Amino acid sequence: MNLKTKFKGFSDFELISIAEPHTDYTDEAKNFAIDIIMERHNEDYKKYANEYWEEYILKNIKTILKSRIIPKSHFLDNLEMKTIVKDCFEKWKEEQELFGIDTTKYWVV
Repeated sequence: MNLKTKFKGFSDFELISIAEPHTDYTDEAKNFAIDIIMERHNEDYKKYANEYWEEYILKNIKTILKSRIIPKSHFLDNLEMKTIVKDCFEKWKEEQELFGIDTTKYWVV
């Protein structure tokens, strides 16, 4: 069984997670994944790419913020990636504020 045959059974979301530039798959595997996605003519691939990147960025938000480099995508343009990073940063910031200590309870007189 070759890669192309194996990948045909994968969902679009799984293929996107293979095809994106930062993954550890070989170039051949990435090219097969991209080819299969484009052969399917499924317009939902952008939605799946958005879901994938939101999940990935939320998991790795600190690393992305420290590097100050917006990840590249085969399926989304730079503006869409900036929007996703911005939204994920805002979600992360809200979570951090929820974990903050309520200092009003610990006032020393």
